[in-house]
Parts: sequence; structure tokens; C-alpha cells
Amino acid sequence: MPRAALAPFLLSALFFALSPAQAATLTGFVTEKASGESIAYATVQVRSDSTDAPGPPVLTGALTNASGFYSVAGLPAGVYRVIWQQVGHKPVRETLTFSLSDEIRRDVALEVEAFLLEGIEVTADPDEEEAAIQPGFIALDTQQLRRIAAVGERDLIRSLQLLPGIQSASDFSSGLYVRGGGPDQTLILLDQIPLYNPTHAFGFFSTFNDDAIKDVNLYKGAYPAQYGDRLGSVLDVSNRDGNRYSTEGKVSLSVIAARLTVEGPIKDGSWIVAGRRTYLDPFLSIARKSDNQIPDYYFYDLNARVNRTFGDGDKIVASGYTGRDDLYLDLDDGNFASIRWGNTAATVKYTHVFDSNLFGNFLGSVSEYESDTEVRFFGTPIAFGNRLLDLSLKGDLDWRANQSHSINTGFWASRYRSEFEQEFNQVTQPGFLEQPSSLALYVQDDWARSPRLSLRGGLRGRYFSSGDRWDLEPRVSSRYQYRPKVAFKAAAGLYHQYLQLVTTEGFSGGDFWVPTDNTAEPGRSVQGLVGVEWEPKRDHQVTFETYYTELSDLVQFDNDVAADQVGTSTEDLFKTDGTGFATGFEIFAQRTKGTTTGWIGYALGWSRRQWDDLNQGKRFPPKYDRRHDIKFVAETRRGKWIYGANFIYGTGQAFTPAGARYSLTNPATGQEVDDGLILPAAKNSARLLPFHRLDVSATRAARIFGLEGEWFIQIFNVYNRRNEWFVQYDTNDPTTEPEVVKMLPIIPTVGVNLGF
Repeated sequence: MPRAALAPFLLSALFFALSPAQAATLTGFVTEKASGESIAYATVQVRSDSTDAPGPPVLTGALTNASGFYSVAGLPAGVYRVIWQQVGHKPVRETLTFSLSDEIRRDVALEVEAFLLEGIEVTADPDEEEAAIQPGFIALDTQQLRRIAAVGERDLIRSLQLLPGIQSASDFSSGLYVRGGGPDQTLILLDQIPLYNPTHAFGFFSTFNDDAIKDVNLYKGAYPAQYGDRLGSVLDVSNRDGNRYSTEGKVSLSVIAARLTVEGPIKDGSWIVAGRRTYLDPFLSIARKSDNQIPDYYFYDLNARVNRTFGDGDKIVASGYTGRDDLYLDLDDGNFASIRWGNTAATVKYTHVFDSNLFGNFLGSVSEYESDTEVRFFGTPIAFGNRLLDLSLKGDLDWRANQSHSINTGFWASRYRSEFEQEFNQVTQPGFLEQPSSLALYVQDDWARSPRLSLRGGLRGRYFSSGDRWDLEPRVSSRYQYRPKVAFKAAAGLYHQYLQLVTTEGFSGGDFWVPTDNTAEPGRSVQGLVGVEWEPKRDHQVTFETYYTELSDLVQFDNDVAADQVGTSTEDLFKTDGTGFATGFEIFAQRTKGTTTGWIGYALGWSRRQWDDLNQGKRFPPKYDRRHDIKFVAETRRGKWIYGANFIYGTGQAFTPAGARYSLTNPATGQEVDDGLILPAAKNSARLLPFHRLDVSATRAARIFGLEGEWFIQIFNVYNRRNEWFVQYDTNDPTTEPEVVKMLPIIPTVGVNLGF
């Protein structure tokens, strides 16, 4: 295993040894001038004129990586004009002279360009980010997250649900359903640490505190080789380093929660601490009476991060997160229910610049999700808990071989502990414990084949100890600049998933992750997508993408498993060998600059699943299948006011209707045993009514208590559309009429943000 982990680094060293040396190199870091924060995916463009350098004119460049580092290699001797730029910042221009074998270091600080931050921006410029070669990639501007209308508390994942092809299960869910896939098929990372239950309030809110967030990168599908272990998509979130130049803070108050963020400098570095807590406790206490049994409930988050730079390129970053939900329901006569669940995660990352062309990141991390429940009914105590512990080591190397090739390679080694335990009347019941390990190696080459054609090829190898399995996963993507304003893109890849989720939509606090063992094959997907980008103007972009995902070896928790089931293998707990597909088409048009900004998106999609012993072996749509999905987001500035509006329309969710009502009769006595039974029709063969909703917001900058701040008001579901959530049947009613449970009504929210 240790030798295998060295393979990608030896490969990089071999490439480096064979690369030509007689050329100049430009390297450095790009940061934000006001705070010193690193800027990911900034553009470094290098130009030459034929009179200044031998041979034809040179036009090359690079993107900064997640740490803000860039390297432009293979430059002939000459005079060059260099431009460092990123959306929302003023570009920096400089003329540099290179001799053969020169290695010039330029660290550049970009100043925020205020007028660019007045609008909503989902950056998709082909010259300014990862989307240059990766279809289905979106980098979300964090400024937008603070102004999009929300239900009581602004939320990252709910903002992502406003993009085409991303659905929610309901107004009560912050789960991500991306292009026909379930929430367990999306890898969610916070500072490169997997989060296994990123929700609060039974799935109503996510765990992300947007005051602490710096970058939000979403791969909708066919994601590159540095990621793995999910069948569908990747959400990669990075927290801020903190202000390296001055100490400052921010207080935010909404109707249900308070936030406090404080940050500042240390020697050669910075720190940041961000916390959030609900203050529903006193209101619930006031509303609680002997006849309504309203529970005690709160949740909190705490993010912390500290970093320090050493020497000429070494950096150490330590970050951590903890969050908990706590619910207590006091019943009568000493009966109660207590549920506590949450995540804890921490990482230490070391960044090192080996030389002008070789950059490395190495980190160790721990991520734990746990849920504990205690219940007492009629004097009988019941307790059960589950947890997943993930201990990981990760290393990545970025090597700029020359002007045409950029090599990325690395490893990811993990040790898991998945555990479920239960007690009934203080007697231990059968439980579950698995401790598998895994090792993934990857290598990837970004190849600028010509000024018009860019290719990315990657290969990821994965070993999983449970079942002693090995997998190879090829990945490929490409971009062809057909005309100055039109580009074609394509991507494909093979993916496997070994961790399976057991969940209930109504209570995400009981989520339980189970590794696939040797009794079943791991889930497998083959993804492909093709797209066209059209940029009619600098601040207008239109994207067309079509995709197809073939799914096999799917598992689904078997709801018919007996309560006293002893076996805990994958075959015992799940229905296995499922198949399916997801396919569709998306249009996304946006305007990123000006007084009025925003986007409109439309998605047309199909998703199907099939198991031999479900629905008589026939294919059926999962509940998150959506035929039509329309999203509209707009924002306009009028003086000190910023107004926003979001509109969503979607096909109704699939559900299983009642096919008939029947009763059971005792053949010996002729008496009915049960007359309230429902025979379900074909699985998910009916649809709820279409879903649609309009949200609006208004924000005004002001000085409050002598501090710079802003007031905001947000109205969720302006025209009070009571969208349908699910259908249930009252079997005690002789008519057995279906009851449609509705989602949220109109909800206004007010709040204030203060900086100090």
C-alpha cells in the first residue's frame, strides 16, 4: 500500500526529468488586496508581440489553483505583457522581460472592483475558471448567497436549488437532487473534508455558514479524476482564511438565528472564527402547553480556521467544524424522547511550492457524523445510535510541465468506522460494525492541444477493503473554441460508490451510512455530457448541455426487513442489483454585469430505476424525477436599495397512489380482522400538481448604531401557493379519501447585518 501511494509522485518526477529546461517560467500567488485571501481560478494571461520575441506571437497563460498558486512554463526569451484578472476584481497588468531559463516570481494582489459586486454572479467565463474545460461546472459567487430570499435563514444549498437541473424534495428539504440523482450520490466537501449529513432541523437547513465561505464549486456530472466515491456530482466548499491585514467582525440577526464572525491577522497569516445558533428556545417555551407537547429544540454551528505562511511558499492551514441539533420532547408520566445529532470535522493542510513548476498539497482529516436517540415509553427505555468515522490522508501535486501540459496527480487514503447500536429495556440488541479502508490514486493531464482545442484526460484507481475490490475509472473532457463567441464542450467518466445511505426524508437526523461488502457489487455509473457555450456579449452567457447517465448495481434499503433481523450484510439490508438511467437537456442564460443581473434556466429530464423484486420488475420514476424545471433569478440596484426575486416552476413529484381498498377475514369465524388496508398501485405511477413559487427580497445599506450594515426583508412564497408535499390515506374513514399534505405558506423574514 505505501509503495502504491508513491506511484503518482514517481510518475510526476519522471515527467519532470524529461521536460525541456531551456525556457522561462512565471509563477506566484494571486490574493485579494483588502483581506489577503487567496483567489482560486483567477486568470493569468501572457502575451508577446513578434517584434519583442523570436518566432510567432505567444498567447498562453494559466489558472490559479484552489490555493491561488499559478505557473506559466515554457516561455521563450522575450518581452511579455502579463494580465492577472478575476471576475469582480480590477485586473493587474505588467510588462516583464524573460531570458532563457529565468524563473520569475510575481505575487499579485487584486483589488475588488465594486460595481461588479452589485449583481448576482454565477461565473462561467471560459477564460476565467475551471469551466474552461469542465462541462457542468459552476462557481457560485458568495455575494449572492447573502441576498437570495430564504425561509428564516439564508442557506447555501437552497441557493444551489435555484440552478437548472437541481431539485429539492420539498420546501422542508435542503437535500441536493442533481440531474436525476439522489442526495447520497453527491459528494459534499468542506475544506476537502467529506460531510456525511450536511443538514440541520431535520433537513430544513444546511450546515454551511455563508459568512465563513470563500468558494463554492459544483460539478453537476462527469467530474474530474481528483474526486471520487459518488455516482453523480460533487459540491466542493472552501472556507475563508481570514483577513491578513486587520481585525474585523460581522454580526447577522434573522428571525430564527444569530451569527457572529470575527477574523484578523497573526504573524505571516490570519485566523477566522464563525458561529451560528438558533434562538427558538424561549419562543418554544412560551408556546409550550400541557396539551400541545411542543419540544425543546436548537442547533448550532462553529467554524474555525488559522493559517500561517513560512518561507517563500510553504503554508500550514488548520481548520475545524462542529455542529449539533438537539431535540427533547417531554411527554407525560415520565415519558420522553431525546435526539441529538451532528457533524465534527477537522483538517491540517500543508502547502509547499517545490519549484516554479511543481506545487503540492498534503492534508490529514477526520470527519465524524453521529446520531443518538433515547426514548422512554411506559417506563421502558429504548436507545439507539449510529455513527460514521472517516480518517483520511490526502496528497496532491500540480506540475506545470510546459505551455501545453499541466499534470495533476495524488492519492486519497481513508479508514472508515460505520457503527449502529441499540438497546431495549437496557438489554443490548443486535447491532452493526464495519471498518473498511480504501486507497485511491489518480493522475490527470490538462493538455492545451492548440489555441482552440483543450483536452483533459484522467485515470482514477480505487481499492476498497470490504470485498477486496479494485476499480479503474477513466475520465475525459474537452473544449473546442469554434468561434470567438462559441465553444463546444464534452465530458465522460466511469464512477463507483461503496458507501450507501439509509435515510428518511422526514428525519435526516437518522441517516445511516453502510459500506458495500462482498455480498453485492458497488454502485456504478457511466456519465456523458455534451454542451455549447455562446457569449453574445462580455456580460452575457448562454449554455446548452445535454447529459446521459447509465446506472447499475444500485442498492435501496429494504423496508420489508424484519425488526429482529440478525444479518447485517449488504444483501440482508438492501435490495441489490438495481439499474436505471438519468438523461436530460438544460439551457442556462445569465447576465453578470450592470444594474440588473441574474439568470434564467430550463431543464427537461427523465430518471428511472428498476429492481427485479420491486414494482413487479418494471421501471419506475424515483420521487425526484422532474420532467420540466424552470428557474428565474433577478437582482437590480436602485440607489441604496437592492431588490431581488426568484421564481421556480417544476413538474409535480411522483408518488404511489392507492389502487384499491381491501379487508382481511378470519376463515374460521368469518369475522373481519382488518378492514382498513390499502393496496398500492404501480410504484410512483401518479404525480402531484405542478410546483411553483415566487420569493422576493429587498436590502438597504445603512449605518446602524454607528456601524456599517444593512437591513433586509425577504418574503418566501409571495402569493401563498400551498404546493403539494405528499399524499396519505385515512383508513379509518370508510370513504378512504386521500389527504394531500401541503408545503409552506407565505413567510416573511426580516434581519440585519452589522460589520465592526
